[in-house]
Amino acid sequence: MTAKLRFLFAVFLTLATSGRAVLFGAALFGAHERVKGRVTLASASVPRPVSFREVSGRGLLIRTWINSQGPFTFAIDTGAGATLLSQRVAEEAGANVSGGRTISVAGLSGALSTARQVSIQSLAIGDRENYLPAKGEVMVTSGLPRDLDGVLDPTEAFFPLGYAIDIPRHELSAFDPQATPVRMNSQPDEGTVVPWLRERHGRRPYVQLDNGDRALLDTGSGLGLAIRESGQSDRETAASVRDIGGGSISARRVAARTISIGSLTLRRIPTDVVSGAEADAPVLLGLSALRPFRLRFDPVHRLIEIAPSESNRSLQNRER
Repeated sequence: MTAKLRFLFAVFLTLATSGRAVLFGAALFGAHERVKGRVTLASASVPRPVSFREVSGRGLLIRTWINSQGPFTFAIDTGAGATLLSQRVAEEAGANVSGGRTISVAGLSGALSTARQVSIQSLAIGDRENYLPAKGEVMVTSGLPRDLDGVLDPTEAFFPLGYAIDIPRHELSAFDPQATPVRMNSQPDEGTVVPWLRERHGRRPYVQLDNGDRALLDTGSGLGLAIRESGQSDRETAASVRDIGGGSISARRVAARTISIGSLTLRRIPTDVVSGAEADAPVLLGLSALRPFRLRFDPVHRLIEIAPSESNRSLQNRER
C-alpha cells in the first residue's frame, strides 16, 4: 500500500540558465514519520575523511559502495532526508525490497511519483571498507538522472555522528559530537554558529535568516538563495524542467541579495526565483551561496557552524 503522507526528497534538475547549467536539489514538504534504528555513539566508529568532486549540473559527487558493491557515483545532498538509489544500483547491490513500503514522493511542483523502501546491509564511502555508522531511510526511485547512481544524505548516513562538508577543500568528514562538539559560545572567525532548526518529523538542516525565513541548507542545489515566485513569472526568461514527481517548475536568476545567518552576513549572493512550486516549498540556500564555507553539523547539540574554509584563509594569507 502506498503511504498517504509524502517524503520530501532531493532531486537533481539541470537548468539552462543564462548559458550555464545549475543543479537544483529540493527536498519535499510533509515527511512521513519514520522509525529508525538506534545507533549509540559508543558503537559508532568515526569513518575516515574522504574527498568528493564537484561536477557542473550534478553537484558534489562521491564514490559509494552499497553492500560492498560499487563504486557507484552518489551526490551529497543535505536536503534529501533519505538515501536514494537508482533501480540499477538496487539490483546490482542486492538491496532487499521484501516488505518495503511504497512511498509517494513529490518534487517542488507537488506532482507525485512512487519510491520503494529497501533495506541494505552496509554503506561505505571513499573506499569499500570506510563504513558509515547508519543507513537511515533508503529508497529506490526512478526519478534520478541516468548518469547519477544515487543520493547520499549525510545527516541520515552519519547519524549519530556529526559531519563536516568543506566545499573548497572537497572534503567530507565525520566527528564525535560528544568529544568535539559544535558550541554556541565558540563562534568562529568570520563565521557563525546557529541553531539547527528541524521539521516536526525530520532532521534536515534549516537555519533562521535575518528576515525571519527558515532556509534549508541544501548541498544538492547549485542555486544560491532560491525563493518561490510571489507574482506572475516571466516564462520567457525562466528555464523549465520536470521534477522527480513528473511535474514542471522553472527558475530564473534575479538581482543578488544580502542576507544574514546569525553573525554571518552573506553579501550579494546569487538569487534564483522558482515558479510552479507549491506554497509550502522551502527557501533554499544552495552551493552558489555555500561554496566558500566549511559546514559542520552537530545532530546531538542541534547546532550548525558555518565558517570560511581553511583553504580559503590560506589563499588569502598568501595573497597578502
